[in-house]
Amino acid sequence: MKHTSNFNQIQPDQAVAICTREQALQFAEYDHYRVMVLGRAGLLLTKEWFPLEEHGGPFVLTVIFHHVEDHPLAPEPIQTLIDGLKFQVRGQPR
Repeated sequence: MKHTSNFNQIQPDQAVAICTREQALQFAEYDHYRVMVLGRAGLLLTKEWFPLEEHGGPFVLTVIFHHVEDHPLAPEPIQTLIDGLKFQVRGQPR
């Protein structure tokens, strides 16, 4: 199954970052968990990677910045991994 990357199609009010397969394996179970990215609360979106064993990459991690209330907070180790990624937002030079 071929997956298409949305890295070049950043939507308003979201950020994206490329992550490794190892990082994706750690993020995968936290779909719709709340994290902080670029000083804003956002939700991780990881379900597009499933099934992981069939996803050939790249792993584009999308974080949306709307409807974040009432979602669980990601654990600190996940936030630490998020903090190490280079996120791009719409209108930001690449």
